Amino acid sequence: MSRFPAGIGTRFYILLFSGLLLAGEVFPQKESYPKGYFALPVYPGRPNTLSGALGDLRSNHFHAGIDVRTQQKEGLPVTAAADGYISRLAVHRSGYGKVLYIRHPNGMTTVYAHLKEFSKELGDYVRQEQYRNQAFDISLTPEEGRFQVKKGQLVALSGNTGSSEGPHLHFEIRDSRDNCLNPLFFGFPEIRDATPPRFVNIALAPLNIDSRVNGRIDRQVFVPAPQKNGPAVSIKDTIRASGSIGLELQAFDRMDGAGFNYGLNCIEVKFDGQEIFAFNMEKFPIDVARDYNYLINYKARVENGERYYKCYSPNGNTLNIYKTDGNRGKLVINDTLPHSVTIRIFDSFENWSELKFIIKGEMPGTAAGAESRKALSPGLQTELLGKTLKVKSPERAGLMFSGGKSYPLTPAYTEGDRYVFLSDLRNGLPDSVAAGSQGRRLYFTGKIAPGRELIYEGPDATVKFGERSLFDTLYLQVSRVGNTLQINEFTEPLRGAIEISYRPAVEEALRGKTQIYRLVKGKDVFIGGEWDDSGGIKFSTRELGTFYPRIDSIPPAVRILESSPNRIRARIVDELSGISSFKARVNGEWVLMNYEYKNNYIWSEKADESVPFDGELELEVTDRAGNINTVKAKITEPARSGSRK
Repeated sequence: MSRFPAGIGTRFYILLFSGLLLAGEVFPQKESYPKGYFALPVYPGRPNTLSGALGDLRSNHFHAGIDVRTQQKEGLPVTAAADGYISRLAVHRSGYGKVLYIRHPNGMTTVYAHLKEFSKELGDYVRQEQYRNQAFDISLTPEEGRFQVKKGQLVALSGNTGSSEGPHLHFEIRDSRDNCLNPLFFGFPEIRDATPPRFVNIALAPLNIDSRVNGRIDRQVFVPAPQKNGPAVSIKDTIRASGSIGLELQAFDRMDGAGFNYGLNCIEVKFDGQEIFAFNMEKFPIDVARDYNYLINYKARVENGERYYKCYSPNGNTLNIYKTDGNRGKLVINDTLPHSVTIRIFDSFENWSELKFIIKGEMPGTAAGAESRKALSPGLQTELLGKTLKVKSPERAGLMFSGGKSYPLTPAYTEGDRYVFLSDLRNGLPDSVAAGSQGRRLYFTGKIAPGRELIYEGPDATVKFGERSLFDTLYLQVSRVGNTLQINEFTEPLRGAIEISYRPAVEEALRGKTQIYRLVKGKDVFIGGEWDDSGGIKFSTRELGTFYPRIDSIPPAVRILESSPNRIRARIVDELSGISSFKARVNGEWVLMNYEYKNNYIWSEKADESVPFDGELELEVTDRAGNINTVKAKITEPARSGSRK
């Protein structure tokens, strides 16, 4: 089954099957990447390093290109990677910031993002359209061939616009189907690397009610340790397991001369010498970014920022990003024998590292190991683990209630001085559980299947699911305390948006300034929403968790830094809902204001630099709750250095 030839240094075998494409596509071979066709857009011909690579694990997405370092400087020349024409130009306050796209004769497109400014011809065109539309954010598609460029021609200056966290050039190469390709496969000699990727942790997660790791149904993390006589690493802990187990991997790549962590290019897993899983970051469709949340351990990411690759294809996954065996890459252990696991990880330069460890099979029902016998908090505890409800109690006997009937619970195993009860939610949703004198309501309302539209209507809220809202079956939990609405936990991922309607107790006079927020680790995250005549508010979200209304009646703070004939500068800040829009007018004429949200700064860009500003400035800033702050000032010559007022 293995796709790997014997020996090392043959990394591109992977291209035979992979590509992060939809099922049914024909995958290109290594020879389809024309070496030398593209030139590095920054410092071509000079050694350089990257701050990001294709497939880096970012928040909610795989990184779609490479980040070329600009030595913490802005304003470096950015040149066309090959002949072509400008197919798109855009300006966004977040995301890619200022970005341009070049279409090439070979059908591919290169993308240049986080730019400080476009070349003069392109900049004049964009600015003209911004003034015509009276908008800072804009996306333009010039007619084909209007802006022809040659390889090496200046097209922009590098910057730090949009969601960039520091000066650099984000560079992508896309094929004719808008798949993001790995730019490093095109052979840029400026980028060299001989440093292998590194293992950090592995995790083993039981995937159904009958599975165990060291006697427990909980996901457990293990720390690799280097071996004395080679580059491989191993797990020193004794791992016992049974049933269907999901292997997760926390690892990253490093590059020569750079202190950044990068995503892996390839992962291979062998179980008892047979390859069961292979993953390759050769390419992926740009429009499937949210699927990333299902291909990593989403809970670990949102809880503590740890990013683990799932080294198996989870149920409900629709992307053809893996090569797996008949068990979708899951470790299946149904005996008491020792089983070997080998993980090999690669970067884009054929550097690799290897991890080996043993899993000892054991029969289900064994009590948890001594390492899990810790003193736990008293009382009844419940936790949802995929399709399994886990209940912990100091009492040996428990009851589960559903539809007015009660069912006895038998301990599955023990953890320290607590008994663990397990319930398979596929067999029914309980209303509550009890053990001894303690009970807990569970708020399950139904099973929501993916792939179809469905509306849940309950006493506390109405929730509408679309065809692409879910990855897998969701065991919906809805509860309300006061004005706080709880819909499952924030640790469960959604594939797409859901629409929620509910009626919080908010006085009619205050509704215009009241919006929905989501509580995330003690912080308020603005969601928004629209009120209807009946007193209900409707909002859309791509995350689950805790929602509640908050009143924002305070307008944004605006401080004009300069209002001179040459330019206008200001700071704009909103502490709660955030900035929605800003408008500047001089004597009633609209003025383009650039916006850098990272430092709350706006500044003018004239339609004609030869014409000075003159008269009165009116600056209007609106937050997302609709509060408006309008500040006026006279256009005056700036004070000279050392002058007094």
